[in-house]
Amino acid sequence: MREIVATELERLDDDRLQMVTVTAVEVDNDLATAKVFYSALVAESEGHLGEVSEALEEARWPIQKVLNGAVRARKTPQISFHADDVLRNALRIDDLLAGRAEPEPPSSGE
Repeated sequence: MREIVATELERLDDDRLQMVTVTAVEVDNDLATAKVFYSALVAESEGHLGEVSEALEEARWPIQKVLNGAVRARKTPQISFHADDVLRNALRIDDLLAGRAEPEPPSSGE
């Protein structure tokens, strides 16, 4: 499923989806839903993450149709897109260890 979604994202002619990477897909046990996790570090660094989210929501149904035809199962899960913070957090930790960034102050709720 990850490869199908990633391929379809590449085929879309939407500038907002440039440099968006599908990092993982989690399908629930009853095959009702699939969470598609994505990373868009360039858009995030430029402050355009909201536009990426909007573009993914617009592309959800066309991608769902392709997925429905490609998956050989009795039931095809409904996809939803979710930002993946793992890569961003890993880069932040790398910057902290290399001394290129300052630690964030603890939140007041802790």
